[in-house]
Amino acid sequence: MSNPTDRLDRFDGYLRQDPDNTALAVEAFELALSLGLHERAGAYLDAAQASAGDDPYLAYRRGAWLAAQGRWDEALALQQSLCQRYPDDADLAVGQANLLHYAGRHDQAEAAWSALQASGRLPDHAWANRLRTLHFLGRLKEGLALAGMRADLLRTQPEAAGVLSLMAVDAGDFAAARLWSDLALTGEPPSLEGLTTRGALALAAKDAPGALAALAPVVQARPNEGRAWSSMGIAHLLLQDAGAAQAAFLRATALLPEHIGSWHGLGWARLLGRDASGAATAFQQALELDRNFGESHGAVAIGLALAGQRDPAEHHIELALRLDPASLSARFAQAVLSGALQNPDEFQALAARALRGVEAPDGRSLADWIRQ
Repeated sequence: MSNPTDRLDRFDGYLRQDPDNTALAVEAFELALSLGLHERAGAYLDAAQASAGDDPYLAYRRGAWLAAQGRWDEALALQQSLCQRYPDDADLAVGQANLLHYAGRHDQAEAAWSALQASGRLPDHAWANRLRTLHFLGRLKEGLALAGMRADLLRTQPEAAGVLSLMAVDAGDFAAARLWSDLALTGEPPSLEGLTTRGALALAAKDAPGALAALAPVVQARPNEGRAWSSMGIAHLLLQDAGAAQAAFLRATALLPEHIGSWHGLGWARLLGRDASGAATAFQQALELDRNFGESHGAVAIGLALAGQRDPAEHHIELALRLDPASLSARFAQAVLSGALQNPDEFQALAARALRGVEAPDGRSLADWIRQ
């Protein structure tokens, strides 16, 4: 079987013989775009438009080409002009909403989705991204309420069900999350959001092997999925595999640098790997992101206590307990300062127990709040 670039080379030969073959140029464009060969794709699209003239479909595909390069302003301007030329074309309006979503302009995307829904022009296949926009905006109750109103439709949409499963997890409704993830996994291939939810549910049950099994295909298909990497890090922590946990959290923090839980996970992975200095750096990064989070002050206190800096450690313990009287990290820091943990082995044993929830007040564990 020939590889895709060989196919493109053959397209070049055919187009030299038949330069006005628009269909052939479009096929070559789509293949090049799928391979990330943007310059080559642009040349094929130029050839197609030169032979076809003012073709709205080719203009629409140029928007996709611009978006693939992150040229969002140009893509959106082009899409807007098409929507103005063809105001009754629902597919173009959906394309505009999708572009706004992927450009990170979620408020504008939601306005576009709402207008489509209110006018009755929102097609079934667009519900997944309509819900993704609400998820990004943190409007979980609204999304789940919409699901309740359109349950008959959404039960037949595995991709949308996968999005809903994640929204339910984030809303703390694990029963709904399991229901929607079951529906999401009936699709072929299975919904990656549904698998991510399965991983989250497994972590909630402290089933680390089950979480890793669910999440492995997610990071394979989407290596830039920071949430999945963070969850895998937690699973490795539960298995006390400090090296694998650290590798996963490094990926997560690179992809989600503002996710406090991933920085805490990295810190605890380094502590379990007996890298107190590296752990302190990770905990300090978490504190810089939100100085009103008690666990971050407690975690920084652990690093200071291990470094023998009693006064600043006690200061951060006080802040941690003021913000969260049940702070697990503050309890650990107090144990270090009191001398209750005499050596690294004792510290690691207690940390491993806390990750499983053995030491946690009210049933909480370190793994529980890292994954939030």
